[in-house]
Amino acid sequence: MLSKPYLLSSDDLTKEDIYKVFEKASFFQENYAPGVKFNDLKGVTVCLAFFENSTRTKLSFELAAKRLSADSFSFQSSSSSLSKGESLIDTLRTIEAMGVQIYVVRHNCSGSPNFLQQNTDGIVINAGDGKHEHPTQALLDSYTLYKKFGKLEGLKVAIVGDILHSRVARSNVNVLNTLGVEVAVCSPGTLVPRHIDNWKVKMIPNVDDAVEWSDAVMVLRLQRERMESGLLPTMREFSNYYGINKTHFEKKPDLVLLHPGPVNYGIELDYDVSNYPNVLIETQVTHGVFTRMALLSLLGSRFSK
Repeated sequence: MLSKPYLLSSDDLTKEDIYKVFEKASFFQENYAPGVKFNDLKGVTVCLAFFENSTRTKLSFELAAKRLSADSFSFQSSSSSLSKGESLIDTLRTIEAMGVQIYVVRHNCSGSPNFLQQNTDGIVINAGDGKHEHPTQALLDSYTLYKKFGKLEGLKVAIVGDILHSRVARSNVNVLNTLGVEVAVCSPGTLVPRHIDNWKVKMIPNVDDAVEWSDAVMVLRLQRERMESGLLPTMREFSNYYGINKTHFEKKPDLVLLHPGPVNYGIELDYDVSNYPNVLIETQVTHGVFTRMALLSLLGSRFSK
């Protein structure tokens, strides 16, 4: 069990909660083999309600639920009655009437998971809401760092790129701060949130300095689909000044790099570095399944028999 019976925000997670997730994720990682199923959610129904496109998050939650023996199904808003004008709350009540206990929700509107949680007795897990939060991504990122370094307290992590539009950045700053990690951000001034002073982070304007300072860098996707015109002169200029390339790894071969995906190769990250041993992008994907298994197991334990 976690301290709150849902996960809507990274603020819902205490340090003890996070390490419970790590412990459970490690158990699943060490004991899973192809074809193995755990019975943690046997008899529990999980709805993957994705109102926004997703590959990694949706597939990893789907795999996680199946490996825990849950009954799971996907809800696609584009082929639902929402396209005919049905309200979000009526859609929730329709799904709830089918006996669903856990809702994994991604929505393009910030706060949607909170609204749904207020109107259900089930469990809502935020799988990304607008530009607000993505707490399960922060869990898998910190778990990846934990498995790599063996500890987190005192670690230095620089988050580089499009901070303004990134729900991943917001959740990671909260989780990493909770775990005693020193966090810095590096971004063009136009892609820095207005109230960054409240984030408890160090500002490093130059990407070379950020790499030199950090034990690990977390590179963010440049979110062109969320961007307003005029925020950047050109993509090439952003890449030249804030992209990570092989020169950074030549200067610092032990640099650890994370990226939540999908990657804009040639913009925030050179393709040349994708296969370096300390570039943990595929490891993050693997860890995403186990951390989400852990979260579903811990939150869903009140429903399982």
